[in-house]
Amino acid sequence: MASDEANQIGVGVNVWVADPVEAYVAGTVVSVSGDVVKVSLEAGTAVEVKENELHLVENADREDMVTLNYLHEPGVLHNLKNRYGLDEIYTYTGNILIAVNPFQRLPHLYDHAMMDQYQGRALGELSPHVFAIAETAFSAMTNLHTSQSILVSGESGAGKTETAKQIMHYLAHMGGRAGSGDAGAGDGALGNDSSSYDSSTQSTQSRPVEQKVLESNPLLEAFGNAKTVRNDNSSRFGKFIEIQFDDKHKISGAIIRTYLLERSRIVSVDSPERNFHVFYQLCDGASEEDKKSLRLKPSCEFAYLAQSTCHTLAGVDNKEEYVATRRAMEIVGIGESDQRAVFRVVAGILHLGNVTFVNKDDEACDDGCVLSGEASRNALKDAAHVLKVDCDTLEKALTTRTIETVEGSITKPLDVKAATNSRDSLAKTLYTRLFDWLVLKINNSIGQDSNSKHFIGVLDIYGFESFKSNSFEQFCINLANEKLQQHFNQHVFKTEQEEYEREEIDWSYIEFVDNQDVLDLIEKKPAGIISLLDEACMFPSTTHAQFATKLYGALRDHGRFGKPKTSQTAFTLAHYAGDVTYETDFFLEKNKDFVVAEHVSLLGQSGCAMLGVIFAQPTEGVVNESSSASRVSKSAMKFSSIGAAFKTQLNDLMRKLNTTEPHYVRCVKPNGRNVPSDFENANVLHQLRCGGVLEAVRISCAGYPSRKPVDEFLDRFGLLAVDKTKLFKPGEEFNVARAILTETGLEKTWQIGKTKVFLRAGQMASLDMIRHKRVTAAAVAIQRMAKGRYQQKQFAKVKAAANCVARWSRGMFARRLATAMRLERAVVKTQARARTAFAVRRFDKCKKACTKIQASFRGALARARVSLMRRERAAVTIQARARCRAARVEFISTRTAAVTFQCAFRSKLARGVMKALKAERKERGALLAAKSELEKKLEMERVRAELERRRQAEETLRREKEATEAAAKLAAMQEEMRLAKEAAEEAALRRAEEAAAAEQTRRDEELAKSAAREAKAEAAATLAKVAAMEAAACLAETKSQAQAAAHATELDAEKAVVKKLETRNLELEKALSETDYKLEAAAEKVLMLENENQRLKQMAKENVMAVAAVRAGEGAGRSPPRHDNETTNGYSAGGQSPLTPDSLGGSPGDMELRRRVEAGHLAKLAATQKTHAEHDTLLRLVDTACEVGFSHGQPILACVTFRSLLHWKSFELERTPLFDRVMQTMSANVEAHTDNNNQLTYWLANTFALLHLLQRTLKTSGGGASSRRRTGLGSGVGIFERFNSRLRAVSTPSLDKADDEATGAVAGIPGVKQVDAKYPAFLFKQQLTAFVEKIYGFLRDNMKKEITPQLGSCIQAPRATRGGAAARRGGTQTATSTATDGGPQLGTHWRTILDHLDALLLTFRANHVPVFLVRKFFTQIFCFINVQLFNALLLRRECCSFSNGEYIKTGLA
Repeated sequence: MASDEANQIGVGVNVWVADPVEAYVAGTVVSVSGDVVKVSLEAGTAVEVKENELHLVENADREDMVTLNYLHEPGVLHNLKNRYGLDEIYTYTGNILIAVNPFQRLPHLYDHAMMDQYQGRALGELSPHVFAIAETAFSAMTNLHTSQSILVSGESGAGKTETAKQIMHYLAHMGGRAGSGDAGAGDGALGNDSSSYDSSTQSTQSRPVEQKVLESNPLLEAFGNAKTVRNDNSSRFGKFIEIQFDDKHKISGAIIRTYLLERSRIVSVDSPERNFHVFYQLCDGASEEDKKSLRLKPSCEFAYLAQSTCHTLAGVDNKEEYVATRRAMEIVGIGESDQRAVFRVVAGILHLGNVTFVNKDDEACDDGCVLSGEASRNALKDAAHVLKVDCDTLEKALTTRTIETVEGSITKPLDVKAATNSRDSLAKTLYTRLFDWLVLKINNSIGQDSNSKHFIGVLDIYGFESFKSNSFEQFCINLANEKLQQHFNQHVFKTEQEEYEREEIDWSYIEFVDNQDVLDLIEKKPAGIISLLDEACMFPSTTHAQFATKLYGALRDHGRFGKPKTSQTAFTLAHYAGDVTYETDFFLEKNKDFVVAEHVSLLGQSGCAMLGVIFAQPTEGVVNESSSASRVSKSAMKFSSIGAAFKTQLNDLMRKLNTTEPHYVRCVKPNGRNVPSDFENANVLHQLRCGGVLEAVRISCAGYPSRKPVDEFLDRFGLLAVDKTKLFKPGEEFNVARAILTETGLEKTWQIGKTKVFLRAGQMASLDMIRHKRVTAAAVAIQRMAKGRYQQKQFAKVKAAANCVARWSRGMFARRLATAMRLERAVVKTQARARTAFAVRRFDKCKKACTKIQASFRGALARARVSLMRRERAAVTIQARARCRAARVEFISTRTAAVTFQCAFRSKLARGVMKALKAERKERGALLAAKSELEKKLEMERVRAELERRRQAEETLRREKEATEAAAKLAAMQEEMRLAKEAAEEAALRRAEEAAAAEQTRRDEELAKSAAREAKAEAAATLAKVAAMEAAACLAETKSQAQAAAHATELDAEKAVVKKLETRNLELEKALSETDYKLEAAAEKVLMLENENQRLKQMAKENVMAVAAVRAGEGAGRSPPRHDNETTNGYSAGGQSPLTPDSLGGSPGDMELRRRVEAGHLAKLAATQKTHAEHDTLLRLVDTACEVGFSHGQPILACVTFRSLLHWKSFELERTPLFDRVMQTMSANVEAHTDNNNQLTYWLANTFALLHLLQRTLKTSGGGASSRRRTGLGSGVGIFERFNSRLRAVSTPSLDKADDEATGAVAGIPGVKQVDAKYPAFLFKQQLTAFVEKIYGFLRDNMKKEITPQLGSCIQAPRATRGGAAARRGGTQTATSTATDGGPQLGTHWRTILDHLDALLLTFRANHVPVFLVRKFFTQIFCFINVQLFNALLLRRECCSFSNGEYIKTGLA
């Protein structure tokens, strides 16, 4: 056809040019050189193309593309695109309907009014519509009494399912329901096809048949649809819906038949495709109870689903889809128990996919296989639990195979590959039978009419597929489309044949386009592809490479079969829609379908009733036990070919279709992005080829593609007739048409029928070219005559115009001369007046300038005099200040010299006094020695009394510990009471100790003073004094014991009081804490509100002033200027009140200002609320600090707190309650765990780290330093001052030494700028320092409590050691005897002390306490141990022996 058109191509003709992107683009012929044509494209470029590659353009919108003058690919494509742009989505190609998916709702096309329009109308009478196809089918059934079928095809996403729904809607509208009064009964049933039906209010039987069919769609889509590369909801099975009618042509029943379910997708899916929707709906949408009972996990953890990375779909909620599926199951009559059973099977398939196998022996697989690990074992248990079968039996069925022989049964272990195939076979069998069971349930719910004789079938099946990588699934799908295309070709050819016979023309020589050779290549035995594939699957050892080689050898001479050059295992088939290359890598695995007797038997005995039903009937391929009587052994697993089963189902479908009269709807997807108003030419052209539309065009082109009624032919080509008068004579139309065709010299292949003129391919183009040339020649002649007449008229007009212009020009020149003379006289007078005015103005201007210069000069002189006077006064003031300062400096230097002289003189006198005192001290040396001896004895007595008191305290603590253990089983309130009681007791003990120590100190001071006075008297009385002091020491000891007894009595009284006040104290503390928290929160809110109020007032004041200024400026521009005394400070001259924000609301600008203020207020209020929430989050973190821990040795709590305070700029605030709340929270945590060293060390590390960060970050500003000096911050000497040098040593100095000495600050933290802190920050720092000292004191006191009871026993060696020492005292103590004895051994008390110290050191290390803190702590503990040991030895002189000394030395070492 293209070659015939090419013969008629000339310059100026519009043509279609092939384009790799847009398929075809339009252009205009510029030149023709031989067989090369130069074409100018619409984009502005020019290309050279061969004539036979061009197609003529027809700018017409045809509802039936058969009526196109030029029936070719670009013409069909252009016609569809034009109609799609006008939202005309339906187009005919003969009696074939092409439906382009609009990807948007067009409700006006599908309402009942539209259905009524097409009722009773013939095809083509109205615009193309899917209702017209449905009406044609319905009319044919009612008139011819034959069954009809409507075949809806297209690729995924083309709208096949929606088209099938609209067909069923129309049939329901036309047919109504059996038993209804009229056809309109069906209208009410489908008045709202989107409404849902409740099974509790409307029974299944009360709904119409077509509604039941539509309601089953969600269920079938969930179990039969999946995501593919091109569509997110692609049907992976064929569906043939038979809508049955009774004798009155009313809908009486329906049945759904499913074909060609893609079983291989269950166990094998490629990314980014997905498995069937129901798997993902179950994993995401099941309730927690169902997930627990079915042991479900996320979809990504199931092997069958994890093969693809896609688990969710855009715009699809799996939970909602799961609910819709459950609702659809209820609608079709599936009860709750059966629903649970269905999802049990689905969950069981998922669990089976997680079962994997490994060989028992790594080197060989003859010994069979076992489960690969614990995960596979758990998956097998889950599958057995869900399917309600025995776990061991299921494992045996998967890993072994039983063969029945005459001698008996033989159990054969399976290798990993065979076991995996067995598992996949079981999963596919389960899903396939479940799907068939669901279809059976749906059909039972819909109801069939066994008496129905006619039906209208709607076939919804997947379209032709061709991807970059095509496998077994595409092979089967394309086989089905080849079958349907053959059926389609036969129908189209039959339609063409009927057209020719109706017009009584000769058509015997027209060839029929057939694809039987492709079908024979695939199906024919024994050399077809399916037969060769089944033969290869019979042998387990066959590989895909061997299968491909076998195909190459058997089919290499076939014209439709080819071998690609880039692959050794692929083959190419020339389908009707184009060449498709298939990869054979997985052909063998996907074609195998094993039906295993053990599987059927196992599932038939399942505890799930539904499984027992669907596996009760014997399956084809399963060998019964009674059939094993022959001597040949038979396996319990028989191979079944999926390809062969697919072919059988396809043949059944074709037989069903051959019994009906077909009607075709081809659905087209306009673009791959699923968006409206986007038409991709290449994509649509590919679908037209795959859908067979262009095949129908080729069939039409094989006959007479151009056909026109005689009237239309004469309207278009009547000007080619020689005798034009015959055009208007009735009855001469056919003769005129025949004469035109004969005289134009066309080849005698055209024919004229009864009503139409039939032209062969290219003849219409030839007629158009002749008509174009005839019209062009006539147009040139007409243009020549018209242009000559036009030029003559133009010349006459120009001549008349020239004469008129000359006449008017002379008059104009005369008038101009008179005007010039008048103007000259007027100019002279005007110049005289102007010069006078200019002179007057120059004089006035000179006068004003002189006056201004005089005023400026006089003002300058006055200002100079004032400036001189000011300078003289300033000089006098400076001289007075300078003289005053010189006098003061002289006075200060004189005073300093006097003080220096006085200090030197007094120092000289003091040195003399010192020399005298030194001489006197030497004389009193003996007295001082005696005094020291007495003081030592007094100290020994005090230590002995202290040890006795501590022994009593230890006994008291022991009794309290026993009481505590006995009361451990009481409630939490009693535990808190006991803690409060112990705290009170410890406080009383401390008060008693402090009182005793104070009394002892007072007495010591009195004794020392009396000894000093007596030493000055005389040396002889010293002995008497000593005796008196010893007596006084005994008396002091007696008094201390009495005081201890009194304190014990007071302690008992306090315990009684504590027991009475415990309950009240707890209640008051609880109420107090709640009140404090509320007060703090309220105070913080009040503070924030006050600040906010102040800011808002300031903003309002500024806005008022700004608006007043703007209004004043606008008023100045509109009104005359006012005097300065008319307005003052915002008050008007009339005494009105000043402007306020409320008074500014009259204009739109004021309203905009108010809205801005309100928006700013709301934004700040939201920021305040956000700040409160962040503060509460930080406080909760501090409250649960023990759960945070450390990161790389750094305390997380300290870092988070510091970063949060720094981020919120809390250090720079003048007022904030956040620091107090943080300190209260930390204090509460520490006070609750004062006896827990682990908690104390954790808080010590965090608080010390926070203190260290504050020390390095905060710097003192002027205001901060003054406020700190006012309040005395930093004046005390605590642990922070003692470790200040350590902090400076750790930090990296970034300031000069002079700056450090001046400011006392340490270097900052890298990456963090130092902050000018305010008073609350420094107060927080001081509180934190005191808190660190407090925690440090708690730790030190706890350790002293633990080791003090043991120190008293550490000064006396064990008995055996002392005996050895005593024996050595009787003889000579030599180094040899000491070495032989071996020295003293370490006792239990020393070991206990070491254990306590080791435990504390480990606690320090676990909580990352700084090293120098640990060293300082242990230095103090060791000093305490030394002092306690020394005091104990002074009090117990009998222990001052060599053996005890060696024992103590060993313990200290």
